[in-house]
Amino acid sequence: MVEAEITFSYREGEYVFRSFPLSMDDGEHVLLIAPPGSGKTTLARIITGSVPEYSGGNLEGHVMIDGVDVLGLPVPERMDHAGRVSQNSDDMLLFPTVEEEIVFPLSNLGLPGSIIRERIEAVLSLFSLLQYRHVSSSELSGGEKRRLLLAVLFAVDPSLYILDESFDELSPAWREKLGSLIKGSRRSILVLGSHPLPEYEGVFDRILMLEDGRAVPYRREGIPMLRYAERAGSRSLSARDLLIERRHRSIGGEGFCLSVPSFDLREGERAVLLGGNGSGKSSFARVLSGLLQEASGTVQVNGQSLQCSKRRRTVAYLMQNPYEELFLPTVLDELRSTGASDREVDEALSLFGLSPDGYIAEMSYGEAKKLQAALFYLLHRPFAIFDEFDSALPYHESQKALSCYLEAGSGVLVITHDRAFADSLGARCYSIDGGMLHEC
Repeated sequence: MVEAEITFSYREGEYVFRSFPLSMDDGEHVLLIAPPGSGKTTLARIITGSVPEYSGGNLEGHVMIDGVDVLGLPVPERMDHAGRVSQNSDDMLLFPTVEEEIVFPLSNLGLPGSIIRERIEAVLSLFSLLQYRHVSSSELSGGEKRRLLLAVLFAVDPSLYILDESFDELSPAWREKLGSLIKGSRRSILVLGSHPLPEYEGVFDRILMLEDGRAVPYRREGIPMLRYAERAGSRSLSARDLLIERRHRSIGGEGFCLSVPSFDLREGERAVLLGGNGSGKSSFARVLSGLLQEASGTVQVNGQSLQCSKRRRTVAYLMQNPYEELFLPTVLDELRSTGASDREVDEALSLFGLSPDGYIAEMSYGEAKKLQAALFYLLHRPFAIFDEFDSALPYHESQKALSCYLEAGSGVLVITHDRAFADSLGARCYSIDGGMLHEC
């Protein structure tokens, strides 16, 4: 049983929650949908203890789990009661190897070594991570990192699971598997999301949305189609006979090889790229944008081979984790660092719905993605790659950002696991299957 009422503000008088109520029955599975910046992640952090312990802020109220008010417990003592999977996987991965990530919290629970070993084997198998047990988590793909965090949570097995955007960055097959695991779980599970997904269907006992500081029944909305009259420009980005190799340096073994016989994108055109976790989508994006050297083959603009250094000034790559590309204190600092004029900065702030005075350390994951998009928009690259940009953003926000780039004449490649979102873009489709990229 979960019963809570929370009032919280980071600053005096600026409330994130004001007498916010939440209740869940034992074993109930609830989905809470809300836009970025509405407080979903703050709620998860309050329950598990990192807010206000490490962030500061003013917290009043209670969170009762199994009859215990966890707000009165030190953070380490909450592990039996509540655990979360962060939407920013890199926030929670701290140890040299996959196995050590799972060992640490289990050791902190004081479990016998035999139980720890049993749980490690069980969750590594459950989330198909056995072959990565001695691999550094930094060498995993975004979806593999998400599976690792899920493995840690399932190993600890608290009374309340909190999954913050945890379906995002997972392939459709893994989204379906996670849905099945939730549906079959005896634990109370709270899933936080920014938009509905087809894989949510039939999984949850209740679906709620945040409205005026309250959790109310969700009103279903369809996915709008992206409205954009495509105008192909003169420049083209292409790849011919690419071979991309990635190795797990931490164990000296192979990661994967990706073959790309042919890929083409013109200015003003949109395309999507689909593929499973760890199939090489992000590695392909890094090669196109000059952040990774191909083993063989060529990347070309207008048929002319382009070296890595020039690709970086031609192809914008919006990484899965926006914080990897944000370095300065405020939104305005970041946007001005592009060298854009004040008029251009003001336009970007308006287009992407950003406050110039916002501190990046206090931004939600979704808001950070909008800033990341505004930043590269001001750099005027003729081509842009959006890697899992729809993660943690409502569909209309993702489409709006893509439209800004398309209207400015950029060719856009969208990497996503969400087939419904991909279909809404009306774009040409590429897919990675069996180590080869091909047009759908």
